Amino acid sequence: MTPIFKIEVNGKDITAQLQKNSASIRFSDEDGNQSDEIVIKAAGDFTRPKYEDEIKLWLGYAESGLFYCGLFCVQNTTKEKYSLTINATAANFSASLKQKRDTSYEKVSLKDVAKIVADRHSLKLKSDFDDMLVQHLSQTNESDLHMMKRLATDYNAIFSIKNGTLVFLKRIKENKVSDELPVFELDVSECERYSIEHSNKRLYASCEASWQDTKENKHQSVTVGSGDPVLKIKGQYKSAAEATKKAEAKLQSANRGTKSGTLSTYGREIYAGGMLKLTGAGEDDGEYTIKSVNHSFDGGWKMSVEIEN
Repeated sequence: MTPIFKIEVNGKDITAQLQKNSASIRFSDEDGNQSDEIVIKAAGDFTRPKYEDEIKLWLGYAESGLFYCGLFCVQNTTKEKYSLTINATAANFSASLKQKRDTSYEKVSLKDVAKIVADRHSLKLKSDFDDMLVQHLSQTNESDLHMMKRLATDYNAIFSIKNGTLVFLKRIKENKVSDELPVFELDVSECERYSIEHSNKRLYASCEASWQDTKENKHQSVTVGSGDPVLKIKGQYKSAAEATKKAEAKLQSANRGTKSGTLSTYGREIYAGGMLKLTGAGEDDGEYTIKSVNHSFDGGWKMSVEIEN
């Protein structure tokens, strides 16, 4: 397979020029916690791109074609005697997403909240949390980015912003990995190196959610799962159904991260925020969340993948 790339700056294809000047590319694909980033370094006398000039990147193979990596905005450039280095971050992570605000959301679904945030920043939305209702949600001196990350942790969701779309999806749906998430397959025989670490994290068998029922004027609780140890949470839930959904999500989230690892392999189309089905690793076979993917294109195309269960 012959690795290839394509780069456009403000709509102009500069691929051929970069190929002639021994260009190297680093592309960091992150989940919703960080901005995606590219670093391009080329030899020769190049004109610096301007701050916030738009760069589009594709990677792939001549035999199978290219895949689109995203739209990036130039942040800084470094010019040396024989080379130019360009750093650019994903266009979706604008300053407005990090702007702190004070607001509240009343009697809405989590999908509604995600839709409000998406609309606020001119993003499309992909979400399946229309059945998860909240009576009241406060956003106090908190950015939209931080709030969505907080909600993703609380409700065991996949959160990312990719190519103009805010993604807020359930990790687990009907007791299995959600069909909405992209799943990629990799056998460890295809890896140059791999490392899987097992942690001694405490696993919970059940979760109890308790609250004060203002209608009945008494303490209420629900439990999902069974047995010890029990994870206990409290909240301002308005119904047993709301408390049950929160307890299910909290139990799933608390029991994540018992295995984590890194894999190094040849370049391919794999996205952070998706699921990796690992095979050939014996007891470590299974599905993992992809936390980050780091691509390196320097003559050849290689990548490292960070995962956790």
